[in-house]
Amino acid sequence: MSHIAPSHHDVFHVGVVLTPGFSLMAFASTVEPLRGANLVSGTTLYRWTYLSPDGGTSRSGGGLEVITAALPGASEAEFDMVVVCGGLGCESYHSRKLDAFLRRIIRRDVVVGSVSTASFVLARAGLLDNRRCTVHWDYLESFREAFPQVEPTNDLFVIDRGVFTCAGGTAAMDVMLHFIMQRHGDAFARAVSDQFIYGTMRHPTDAQRTALRIRLGIADPVVIGTVELMEAAIEAPLKLPELARAVGVSTRQLERLFRRYLGCSPAQYYIRTRLERARGLLRQTTLSVMEIGLACGFTSASHFARTYRTHFRIVPSADRRPEFVPFQEIASLPSTDTAPVDRPAGRRASRKARR
Repeated sequence: MSHIAPSHHDVFHVGVVLTPGFSLMAFASTVEPLRGANLVSGTTLYRWTYLSPDGGTSRSGGGLEVITAALPGASEAEFDMVVVCGGLGCESYHSRKLDAFLRRIIRRDVVVGSVSTASFVLARAGLLDNRRCTVHWDYLESFREAFPQVEPTNDLFVIDRGVFTCAGGTAAMDVMLHFIMQRHGDAFARAVSDQFIYGTMRHPTDAQRTALRIRLGIADPVVIGTVELMEAAIEAPLKLPELARAVGVSTRQLERLFRRYLGCSPAQYYIRTRLERARGLLRQTTLSVMEIGLACGFTSASHFARTYRTHFRIVPSADRRPEFVPFQEIASLPSTDTAPVDRPAGRRASRKARR
């Protein structure tokens, strides 16, 4: 392998804080670019330490356990960057030790970052006040509800005055490659990216989600434009004539287009979109059922509960923390590459006799 000499030779120390249930994808996408930079350069440019408030074992959402060191004291925190790695449940995770640690190191000009849902941790510690930020798209509304004083964007990642936030998943790869590029140049960052067959580094303002036409599997501009309007108006739903007027068609034509391309009426699609948003808020926030109903455009708790139950076959209050069914309790589907299913003995015997 040919090595590209970087422009900066100091060993940069990164502390990676793992929260309970941290995302393996975000975790790997944070650390692996640093290892890749060492590999490409042929020397140790970066080192990293896994941390948690009290040390010991941290378990990821996928069950992988990582040994961590306890958060160091004020005089022992020799880090150039600290990245908090979030995952499922991070929206309700709170550690006073971690809050104090983050507030302390930010005052020492240490770069502080979050990946995935760890934006909740930084916001709870007060680090995102008066700063731009982002969070995983599925948690955007619950983040806004939890921290009304902070205005998150839908960007892939945001860097603002020594603090970066990242949407998570492979976006952590983009923000770390961006950081490596700033320290060592474009050619070096591209060489690191190539190690992971990653291709082009994405821009901070790139969209988190795939385009609507890809998500929906359609290209009709009227339907796509209408769905965009629906997703942007959840708390105060638009009426069908307003939607039709905004996209330049009649209500009857809009009805026909939705049934043709999405197999349902605009009203059915809209209510499903609002209910999906409500389910996310139920599972990600501590807002009351009434508050969530209002945030999703329902004027009364009874109307919300009735509509929710009709759609999901469960009342909102019972759907806050769903219980997952173990794999062994899920009925298995027939497979083409498994042993034949046993048939009744009599049928086997009669077939054998016919041979």
